[in-house]
Parts: sequence; structure tokens; C-alpha cells
Amino acid sequence: MSDSEELWPSTAYHQQVEQLRGLIGQPLHVVEIHSTEINAGVHFPGKPLVLLAIVDFPRPDPYRQLCPHLLILDDGRGVNLGRVARISRGSAYAPTTDDIVFSNQEFVENVLFAPRKLSRALVAATSRLALGEMLGKTEERLIEHS
Repeated sequence: MSDSEELWPSTAYHQQVEQLRGLIGQPLHVVEIHSTEINAGVHFPGKPLVLLAIVDFPRPDPYRQLCPHLLILDDGRGVNLGRVARISRGSAYAPTTDDIVFSNQEFVENVLFAPRKLSRALVAATSRLALGEMLGKTEERLIEHS
């Protein structure tokens, strides 16, 4: 691994931000990441949003997926680029490579399309933990009863 691959955010990220700066004032399709403790997915909006500005985010944090830039959109929200899976022109669904102006490669490759290990034991363990949490039991007590 080269030194440039270890830097966060990557050089590709900064190139994509500069490309986005050139699209301020234009309608774009922003596909947002929606994550919970047990689930990660994306939200495809029904219509394009106009990019009003890109501002520096003062407290980036790679562990919480907060990138150093925030998008200001015409629906009144600010969205951190770490919470965006993809931004494209033309279409939110299956855009061409040329239409994609920003892609959160780390999320797409390592989370969204990562290999899954789904087994009956994993589903049972996850269900037990979720049910225990809802009933107010700690993980230690759940492990003791297993």
C-alpha cells in the first residue's frame, strides 16, 4: 500500500469535491446513506436537489464517517459528504459512469456490496441481543443465559 492510499480522505475524494464545486446551482441526485446499529442502506430521493454550496466541516471524523465537507441543499438541509453514497447528474437510478460526480467508494465497496455472512446462528444471536436490549437486559446477562 502506498502512502497516498493511507491518507484520509483520499486524493480522489478531494478531486470529486472540486468537481462538485463546479456544479453549484445545478440539480443533482443525492443518494444518502441511512445506517442503524444493525442495518445499512441507502435512500434514493424522488427528485433532484439543487446544490447551493459546499462548506468546510470543522470536525471531520473517519470513525464516525464524517468527511471534511458539508453539502447545502435547496431543501434546507446540510448533509455531510460522509453520509452520501453517490451524487449523480441525470438519474439517481443506474447513472452512467460519466454522470457520477461523487461516489463514497469506501462505503459502497466495504459496506453496501460487501460479502454477507448470514446464518441461522447469526440471526438467532442478533435477535437475542436486540430482544434483550428492548427488555433492558445487558449483554453479560444475555451471554450467561446462552
